[in-house]
Amino acid sequence: MSELFREIEDDIKRERYEKLWHSFGKVMVGVSVIIILITIGIVIWQNHRQAKAMDKTSEFIKGIDRLNIEDYKGAIGVFDALSADPGSSYYGLALLRKAQAQNALSDHDGAYKTYKTLSENDPVFGELAKMMLPPENGDVTKPRLGAPFFYTQSEARGWQLLKLGKKDNAVAHFLSIYRDPKAPYSMHGRVTEALQYLAPEALQKENEAMKDAIGKPGKGPVDE
Repeated sequence: MSELFREIEDDIKRERYEKLWHSFGKVMVGVSVIIILITIGIVIWQNHRQAKAMDKTSEFIKGIDRLNIEDYKGAIGVFDALSADPGSSYYGLALLRKAQAQNALSDHDGAYKTYKTLSENDPVFGELAKMMLPPENGDVTKPRLGAPFFYTQSEARGWQLLKLGKKDNAVAHFLSIYRDPKAPYSMHGRVTEALQYLAPEALQKENEAMKDAIGKPGKGPVDE
């Protein structure tokens, strides 16, 4: 008797599965096919993106090779193509190198335009481009605290102030870098050498003041 009930239960389960399959089977197959197609599409897109990135890397290396053998016109052509897409990861680097090649060809007007474009369109390498632009209206662009290449910009500002004949401002600026504990070690050495030449007495006073204030936090670069 139990065998009969078991067979009846199995038949009922089989009928339920068949009804479910007829109702949702095609939908499940369709969903599975869509998932497979989406996965294939993602893999193809990732492979294409990686191949494109590798091509751009190869082009950038080609441009560097052109610079190294002093084929500046060839380098400009390569970097021009790389910088055609502002969304490219090589946009800023390509413009920097393009300007370098233009300067090497004494095309300073062209280099100025390239640096200007970079300074206005790239949030990272644009900060470096600003350092390469000549001061406007006899003033020097102040570095923005927390900006990319802040310390590099800060040091460049000191030399620009000196070039403009503002020796006292330049010395004050170099002293602010000198006392900044976060300034890169190599930069600290260059600033020390500059102060030894420009204002040895001020450097000596700064060292004496720093000895008296051991343990106190240093100050960052100041605004003149």
